[in-house]
Amino acid sequence: MLSIRLIGFNLDTILIHIIIAKSCFLLGRKDVIITVIATGLAWSLISFSTFPRAIEWLSSVSPPTAEDTKQIIIDSLIQDVGYYLAASVFVILMSFVVLAEQKSRQQAVALAQEVEVLAATLERTRIAREIHDSLGHTLTTLDVQLELVQRLRQRKPEQAIQALDTAKILAKQCLQDVRIAVQTMRSKDFNLNQALSTLVEQVKQNQSFTIRVDVNLPKLPLQTSHQLYCIVQEGLTNVQKHAHASCVMLRGYSTVSAIILELTDDGRGFDSELPRSGFGLRGIQERVQLLGGDLKINTEPSKGTCIQVMVPLHEN
Repeated sequence: MLSIRLIGFNLDTILIHIIIAKSCFLLGRKDVIITVIATGLAWSLISFSTFPRAIEWLSSVSPPTAEDTKQIIIDSLIQDVGYYLAASVFVILMSFVVLAEQKSRQQAVALAQEVEVLAATLERTRIAREIHDSLGHTLTTLDVQLELVQRLRQRKPEQAIQALDTAKILAKQCLQDVRIAVQTMRSKDFNLNQALSTLVEQVKQNQSFTIRVDVNLPKLPLQTSHQLYCIVQEGLTNVQKHAHASCVMLRGYSTVSAIILELTDDGRGFDSELPRSGFGLRGIQERVQLLGGDLKINTEPSKGTCIQVMVPLHEN
């Protein structure tokens, strides 16, 4: 391009700025600036070298004075350098705008892929949690009944048959739990107070401990009601499996700013500092986080357990 300029053609201006634009896509910003400055200096020197021919041509038409010649050179040089700088800045800015747009599109595509992966992960987590929470407490009791049948089938066949009948009822209950879970997610008029009362009655049929219920919750969005229902369900499952309690208290009420659920038992408790391998409390914690609430667990060995869930109403 500089050679074309040296010969005297004016196509070099357009072509040089095309090359500058291309360099913006191939080089880093620092290298682009160095390229523009170096090219500009070379281009200005070549432009300066062409002035004698221009002055010679002007002399053939109207001989200029020495002062006029000096002024022509200065004006031409300022004009050429100013044009080069203005055009270069414009080309660089436009090229960087195009680059930024391309980068934004690439980031959008990458973000969409990450969102898709995250959505799939969350969906797998949700399905795992639903299976664990909806069937966990019933399958736990079913396992106990079947184990009892194995122990009694030889010595006390009548009790074994009774336990087997109970296991059949529990198996039926498992199917009902699946239907309830599906209906809960699809129903538009899910009554949380009634659902919790039904859940407690089901637990009472297969457990020796007593359950007192004091639940008076306002109408809540379906998703919130479903999550709170599963939290209580998982809490009762933990009591059945681990607490060895004789009395359980379930409270649910609302304040001006929050929904509060409390599940208290007089069982053997546990050390909250020790790591836990089960998924019960982890599932409760995940559900509370989905609702934007807080989970508090107060427990000590041999002193029972109190699980308190607080969900802000403005999150609903």
